[in-house]
Amino acid sequence: MTRPFPDDLLQVPHRRDVPFSKLTTLGVGGLCRWLFEPTTEAEAQAFVRACAREGLPWRVLGGGSNLVVLGDVSTPVLRLALPKEIQREGNHIKAPASHGHIALAEAAAAAGLSGLEFASGIPGSLGGAIRMNAGAYGREWVDVLTRYRFLTPDGELVEKAPEPGEFRYRWSYLTGGRVILSATAKLVAGDAAAIRAQVAEYREKRGTSQPLSKRNAGCIFKNPPGLSAGRLIDQTHLKGLRIGDAEVSLEHGNFLVNHGRATAAEFAELMETVRTRVREAHGVELEPEVEVWRDSPRS
Repeated sequence: MTRPFPDDLLQVPHRRDVPFSKLTTLGVGGLCRWLFEPTTEAEAQAFVRACAREGLPWRVLGGGSNLVVLGDVSTPVLRLALPKEIQREGNHIKAPASHGHIALAEAAAAAGLSGLEFASGIPGSLGGAIRMNAGAYGREWVDVLTRYRFLTPDGELVEKAPEPGEFRYRWSYLTGGRVILSATAKLVAGDAAAIRAQVAEYREKRGTSQPLSKRNAGCIFKNPPGLSAGRLIDQTHLKGLRIGDAEVSLEHGNFLVNHGRATAAEFAELMETVRTRVREAHGVELEPEVEVWRDSPRS
């Protein structure tokens, strides 16, 4: 039997046939046929270089909180498993891309460093947050990001400061095979108790306005310029619309939830139904904020 991938790629730690229900917060999708989990930057670099050399398409998976998977994925999936260590130099903190996003915000608050309070309720990994320039409450990652380290599509290791045009609302150029490895944020020293109180306030606010008790992928659609996607969905009377176990949340219109056994097909149909009805009612085309995966090359 011919081996599906070259030997040097298969030397990178990996698992076979892992359900996406265990890899994503939404819990929808089929099987991840090949999940590669490098524990060092060198292993991650070996993965990217091998795929580039062989012309293999592949994808990057973070914490799985901003992702809707529609079916099985047979292309290799890279999920970093780097040690979750935080380094601090003065008011700067550096963490690996695999570090939990909320945990990083809480660690900064505990250290008396202000600037990441906005991140305290945004799930997923740091790498995923940087890749989409995550934000809330009028702040986003590019506001505090000072340096980041990543692999190019050919596996070259680069460390640099952000430049104009590389990040904008819910977007960065870190796509197309670029893999973020770590990021450094410049924060401001402050009163630890006050910072923790702000973190607690933001988390409580999210807890009372979002369906955190049900499986979800976060905000499904981007806010159109000058508008609120959630408000548009609410005004279209779509809250509570349900297809199988997939439902438009009653708590927040821009959250679609999985009641336990939603299928990929149900979720895809619900997303398209919401987009169609909002377009018909308001003339606004909603764009997904989540990534949508099918079994196709990396993007």
